[in-house]
Amino acid sequence: MDPLRSGTRAAMAAFLAPLVACASGGGGMGSQNGADASGGGDVDGVSLSSSGFSGSVGSNQSGGSSGSGGSSGSGGSSGSGGSSGSGGSSGSGGSSGSSGSAAPDGGSGSGGDGGPGVDSGSTSGATSGSGKGDAGAAGPDAAAAPPDTLAPTPPMGWNSWESFRCNLNAALIQGVADAIVSSGMQAAGYQYVNLDDCWMDGRDANGNLRWNTTKFPSGIPALASYVHGKGLKFGIYESANTVTCVGLYGGIAPSVAAGSLGHEAQDAATFASWGVDFLKYDLCAGDRNSFVKMRDGLRATGRPVVYSINPGNATGYPPNTPGWDPVSIANMWRVAYDINTSYASVTSIIDQDAPFFAYAGPGHWNDADGLEVGKGLSIDEDRSQFSMWAILVSPLLAGNDIRSMTETTHDILTNAEVIAVDQDPLGKQGQLVATPQTNVQIWSKELSGQNTRAVVVLNRTAAAATVTVPWTTVGLPAGNAIVRNLWTHTDLGAFAHGFTATAIPSHGAVMLRVTSVP
Repeated sequence: MDPLRSGTRAAMAAFLAPLVACASGGGGMGSQNGADASGGGDVDGVSLSSSGFSGSVGSNQSGGSSGSGGSSGSGGSSGSGGSSGSGGSSGSGGSSGSSGSAAPDGGSGSGGDGGPGVDSGSTSGATSGSGKGDAGAAGPDAAAAPPDTLAPTPPMGWNSWESFRCNLNAALIQGVADAIVSSGMQAAGYQYVNLDDCWMDGRDANGNLRWNTTKFPSGIPALASYVHGKGLKFGIYESANTVTCVGLYGGIAPSVAAGSLGHEAQDAATFASWGVDFLKYDLCAGDRNSFVKMRDGLRATGRPVVYSINPGNATGYPPNTPGWDPVSIANMWRVAYDINTSYASVTSIIDQDAPFFAYAGPGHWNDADGLEVGKGLSIDEDRSQFSMWAILVSPLLAGNDIRSMTETTHDILTNAEVIAVDQDPLGKQGQLVATPQTNVQIWSKELSGQNTRAVVVLNRTAAAATVTVPWTTVGLPAGNAIVRNLWTHTDLGAFAHGFTATAIPSHGAVMLRVTSVP
């Protein structure tokens, strides 16, 4: 059975075991730190020809400033609910229903067996994080929905860690939220504004989490309300230990960097009362049983909260680990150690993610970690990462300072046609289908529609490459197929049997949408 054509997880899983040991194509590439100029700006100058057909791809057409999010956004099936009584004004996002200007009041829980709703009113002061406000709109009170109603497509948004580490404050987060809207990223599908570590200031006498009043003088609920007022959703960070990772490794006092181990239900209720829509839950050398306890705590609140976990310690913790079932626990899980701004890191994570295609699908995604786009890689490398994260159906969480990004970075992050591959409702993760040359790879992903594939030809070498891709290699029938370049936004015409991509730059990628002609 061809796993590219199989629609069942069982059939996909049958192909998993022999792939787990390694992903074909190797790595072996040296680190490309900093502003590696390989490929320069003319990264799309690729010509294709096959069987008497030839087409020239225009040079350096980088995707424009497309504001449409392709075929969908990623926001789950409910509005944000808001905090401080605002109810959010969100509910934007993807294939979900809009919440209008008030919190939803039913049918949108975060999975499992549900529980009573919680008030989403503001909790004043920094010494009690979890108390219910007395003036806020009521949160959702219906039984929690099945897990796959949250994150039906990979979540899209922004995370603070890559660019700012512990240098957080309310003004920064508000500025990022403003920029997501004004730049067109919201229209392209980005909706989560996520605080990472360093927002907290220990616990009060009742064990409730406190926010840092210097960084967040108006409080986390007020910040969540601001984000919701932009039509976006708000995320936060915690750990499955008694301290967070900065408390373990970053020189922050453990009494300040309070983790959630032993407080899972209490903290879940706190987050719901603050108006949190997304939780990143990091192991930080803690207890993996806490992942289940936090899942149950979130479900019990009745609030739809996308649940993202990082189960590894200094290495990946893959989803096929014996006794580990992330699909039943979370909406997304990291498959590798932290990414960094180097091409070697990007390709290493691609290799680690490749074998686990059978685990991905609506509501549960392999998380390849954040996007390094706009943080120092070359333009070719930025486009390659974005192409690969899309074909791997990874969540798309930007990590750059989007308030000051260049036009090129903006155009990469908002390429609606590439985003549409990531957000395709079929939810199939792409697979490595051929390695025609050393460190040159062909990837194929099944898309919605009859005989349609997204294809990436990834050149991991130090020189330009020419690659021929037969249709049968990518899971399509022999015969004519129509080809579109997703970076130049160019229809290349019909090609018989396959195509040849020439002059693919070092560390560059060609990304295509290929549809068989009936």
